[in-house]
Amino acid sequence: MTKGILQIFFEKIQEVFGGEKISSELPSSKINSPASSIAAYPPKATSSTVVEIPTKSISLVEQLHTKIAQDSAYIYVFEAGETTTIPAGMVCSSHVDKNGNVGCVTLANGNPKANSGGPTGGYSVRLPDHVEAAASGHHVTVHVIARASGSDRSHFAVAYSTNEVGNSGWRKFTAGPEWSIHTMEYDVPVMKDGRGDFVGILPDSEGNPGTEFCYFAINISEKK
Repeated sequence: MTKGILQIFFEKIQEVFGGEKISSELPSSKINSPASSIAAYPPKATSSTVVEIPTKSISLVEQLHTKIAQDSAYIYVFEAGETTTIPAGMVCSSHVDKNGNVGCVTLANGNPKANSGGPTGGYSVRLPDHVEAAASGHHVTVHVIARASGSDRSHFAVAYSTNEVGNSGWRKFTAGPEWSIHTMEYDVPVMKDGRGDFVGILPDSEGNPGTEFCYFAINISEKK
């Protein structure tokens, strides 16, 4: 049989390239499409990098605030407002604490003869009517977050007054250089006409270190 034209062509090419045999057949198994190449040689897996997101640190005063806020009937942020009375001669300055975490007030120059009854003669906060009604005939616990201002120690007092049927008198405390909770308790008599309940804060007298305050909270329970 006469050789086909293609077979003669491939034999000539073989002679040109030094006798290397070249197949006239190209098996489909040796032709890789792009898709089959990707499947045969998958990309190498790279190790993943774990990025740690730093957690926000909770300041001491925030921790204390969370603690006194639990089960509280009322929580007060210290600031001059409509419910607050500041007696003449008392120093009261609003500012942000040194770490920029919370607003607070510094109180100084309290009157050692200030009255603990009525609206009190201290930095006096009028409590909401619903708190007065709930406290009537019950046991109240007042938690105050405070620290000495510009010194290692300062003194202050707290009073709970019904402005009608009695008051706790001034309860004295000593504040240190760090924020801490100071607690007083009082059995509130049953109200008659409901003339308002007050919490009074009395800083130390003139010439003594002032005290910083940021929050107070009131808890109400049955009398012990």
